[in-house]
Amino acid sequence: MTNVFLLTKIQVLGLFGINQLIHTKDSRTRLQAAIMGVVALILGAVIVLFSYITAAGYAALGLVELVPAIILLFFSMITLFFTLIRSSGTLFGFSDYDLIMSLPVTRSSVILSRLLTVYLGNLLFGGLVLLPAMMVFMKESGSPAILWMSALLIWLSAPLLPMIAAMTIGGVITAISVRFRHKNLVITVLSFGATMGAMALSFSMQVVDEDLLADLGRQLGQAIGRFYPPARLVTAALSQRNVLALSSFVLLSAAAAALFVFLLSKVYTKINSALSTQHARTAYRITQLSAATANKALYRRELKLLTSCPVYLLNTCIGPVLMAAASLALRFFGSEQLSAMLQLPGLQGLLQHMTPFFPALFVVMSSTTAVSLNMEGKNRWILSSLPVSAKAIFDSKILVNLTVLLPSIIFSSLILVMTFPLNYFSILMVFVTPVVYAGFIAVVGLSANLRFLKFDWKSPQQAVKQSMSAMAAMLAGLAAIAPPVALGIVFPEQGQLITVAADLVLAAITALLYGSLKRINIREVLS
Repeated sequence: MTNVFLLTKIQVLGLFGINQLIHTKDSRTRLQAAIMGVVALILGAVIVLFSYITAAGYAALGLVELVPAIILLFFSMITLFFTLIRSSGTLFGFSDYDLIMSLPVTRSSVILSRLLTVYLGNLLFGGLVLLPAMMVFMKESGSPAILWMSALLIWLSAPLLPMIAAMTIGGVITAISVRFRHKNLVITVLSFGATMGAMALSFSMQVVDEDLLADLGRQLGQAIGRFYPPARLVTAALSQRNVLALSSFVLLSAAAAALFVFLLSKVYTKINSALSTQHARTAYRITQLSAATANKALYRRELKLLTSCPVYLLNTCIGPVLMAAASLALRFFGSEQLSAMLQLPGLQGLLQHMTPFFPALFVVMSSTTAVSLNMEGKNRWILSSLPVSAKAIFDSKILVNLTVLLPSIIFSSLILVMTFPLNYFSILMVFVTPVVYAGFIAVVGLSANLRFLKFDWKSPQQAVKQSMSAMAAMLAGLAAIAPPVALGIVFPEQGQLITVAADLVLAAITALLYGSLKRINIREVLS
């Protein structure tokens, strides 16, 4: 266990640059860490508030006995979704694999240390989700010491099952992909499919029967039990003080983790070795060579960089997929039914007045440029040595971001036009507004990446998910879309004017930021 502890400690210290922060004397690095800390505290406060309000709402309906199961289900689905996104870069294909495996440690120790790192992150998130709900539950049902001890054991065990499920899916996807020549493409496609499946599964739990109010507690409890059987154990453990149910939940979670480590250790080396193997269909033969302009070659290079890294592609391109899926959901379910399914009254009216901002909301989640320079990593010397201008390099990265977004924008906008009765001007804005936001998020993402570069990563996951630039781009996108949407809610009759004003302001900001990129010395940045 000493080896597991040391490996886990190294992993944890590497997260979010903790080790660098401890030893650095650079004030800029400390400032960035402070900003990220403030943002993390704000997000944590939002999660705590959401959990408390949700639990209090069910308690007000007289369904306090269902609070633990509902919150556990919510936490499990979120854990499954986010662990699934990052699973490929956590266990397989990390850059220091050869170094780690050359150490005098067992395969199971390496696997366990990496699982523990993910577990600790999920445990922290679980505390933010579960603790406020447990406080509501304890207040309504009494709080004997045995209940608090039970809640503690549930908190420690809750991340294991969804985390192991996500890691198992990721492991199977990786094992399948190594048989193909284009391994990364297969991993990406299968990961996208698994992620969308997890989202569809969680979305199906929002479908509420119209007769639910007649017997809300019984029907909802049965639905949760069918969807996630461990939730029944948690309900019995806390609501009925059932020690056997609590023990079963804890043992089931621990057994799943132990079985996963044992089975994966048998094939771990084979899978990682196969990932690094290059396949050749035939012997290389010199035939006709093709040439391209510098701009075209840079664009192809950038597109290949995006598509060759599953973690990079999956995390930055989930927005367009969600955009298309959400638009289709609106088309097939209708805004009224979707409003009832999601339990969001007023959704229909909001979408009617602010239709152009619906796809734009997903656009601001999809900035490939926010981490595109980070992804250069140790190969950044290639860009700095090319006889091309900084503008050409930046343009290629911006064009790839637009290539990812524009097809989904056109498709989703067409679906929205067929879904809502819009006038000619509103139809035009449904297409124009998301395109304006696409240009904005591409340029602001690149500007943020230039400001917060991160080249010293060990796995693509660190470059993509633990980057200050990615967080800055996301916050800038939300800041760009929140004011016009808020104004549209307050002044719905002025929706068209608000949309035009937002597009003009955003286009001007984008032009100013793009102009500032031309003055940057790319070789100094990449040095």
